[in-house]
Formats: sequence, structure tokens, C-alpha cells
Amino acid sequence: MNKSYNYKDFRIEILYEDSDIAILNKPSGLLTHKKNEFDESPSLQDSLKDQFTIDDGENFKEGIVHRLDKDTSGIIVITKNLISKNKFREMFKKRNIKKNYLAFAYGVLNQNNIEINRNITRNKIQRTKFNISDNLGKNAITKVSNINTFHGSISLLDCEIITGRTHQIRVHLLSLGLPIIGDKDYSINKEQKFRLNNMTDNLRNIVSLFPRQALHSHKIEFDHPILEKHIIITCDLPNDMKDLKNNLQ
Repeated sequence: MNKSYNYKDFRIEILYEDSDIAILNKPSGLLTHKKNEFDESPSLQDSLKDQFTIDDGENFKEGIVHRLDKDTSGIIVITKNLISKNKFREMFKKRNIKKNYLAFAYGVLNQNNIEINRNITRNKIQRTKFNISDNLGKNAITKVSNINTFHGSISLLDCEIITGRTHQIRVHLLSLGLPIIGDKDYSINKEQKFRLNNMTDNLRNIVSLFPRQALHSHKIEFDHPILEKHIIITCDLPNDMKDLKNNLQ
């Protein structure tokens, strides 16, 4: 049984811990860190100070070396000191950390595996959203493989991110015409509704009313830069996505 702790209305699991890092299971609905010093929202970063001794001198981002979107759940690495933070920053930059996510999406992948290599750029009008671009923005690579198909119109996908861009999986899957269930920012509404035609009314409601993007960071793999051991951590689907899967089956 993994250790866990409570913070406000959230329960946060500790999946792994040593003297340099901790690997946590971030619940959906929780920010990774505050947007600025005036942000009063609950955040994973705020929860750390009562649980861990972290000293890296970086206010409001102490311990934070990468991030998950607020409504994305799952694995996140916390660093406890400046040495481990710098080493992990370097590993992320050099793509030496393997990260896999599970996503439920509308539509079916037309092959079992695909690599999406398309730049991502900030939306000019809605600055919190991102778009695919042929020549602007930052290079982004996602490897997508099909795990399961339900009712001929919904897919459970494994998405390995080679680069870590903001909203990368959500934008890349949308570019394939496979928007993530529950994603309010990246959707193709008419087509999504059409894909639910062959389901019962009850199941259609469960899918279309899913309250957040059905995206979960479920596996991380890397060579520990300080302890020099190979680490593989997995994290089960959270209850809301488990229920979605059970209903689809």
C-alpha cells in the first residue's frame, strides 16, 4: 500500500520517495503550482511544505520540476534540493525520461501505432490555448498506440510524450481528429456527438458529461541521476476514469 496524505479536499499518494526526489499521484482538479503569488487556488506545490523538506530556493515552484494540467491526473516528480532539480531539468531537456499517459478519446486510431511530430504554438486570440503549426512554435512529438476500442467509436490510447509541451497530448490527439473525452478546450462537437450514435442513451450521457479531460499520467521510467538505479513507476487509473472504462466495457 502506497503512503498518502490529505491536503484540503485532495488525497495525494506518494508512489516513491528517497532523499532526493518523491514521485506523487496528483489528483485531477489540483493545480501543479500557483499561477502567481496572488493565486489562492489549492496547488500540489502548496501541499508539499508539510510533507517534505524541500530546499531549492525557488519560491512558489519549490520542488516543481515539470507540471501536469490542473484536470490531468497522475504521476509527477518532485525534487527535494537544487542538485536533483537541476539534474532532472537536464534529463527532461535531453528527453531521458520516458513518460506515458492513458487517454480516452472520441474516434478510432486508423493504425495501431502512430508518431505525431507537429509543432505546437500558442493561440493568437485565446492565449491559454494552443494550436498545431507547420512552421511556428515548438517541435512536439507524441507516440500514440491503441490499447482498446469500445463501441467502434471510443478509444483507450497510450500516449508517450517525447517532448513535454503544454497541452501537447490534447492538441496532438485533436489534430488526428481524436479529441479527449471531457476536454472542454479541444473538441469537435458535432463530430463527437455523431460518434456516440450507436450507444445507449445512458452511456452516451456518461461519456458526454464526463467532467474533465480523461487523461492520466500513468507511467514514468528513468535512470536516477543520483542513486544511479533504474526507476519504473506506474499509477493505476483514478476512480472516475476506471468507472468510465467499466461503463464502456
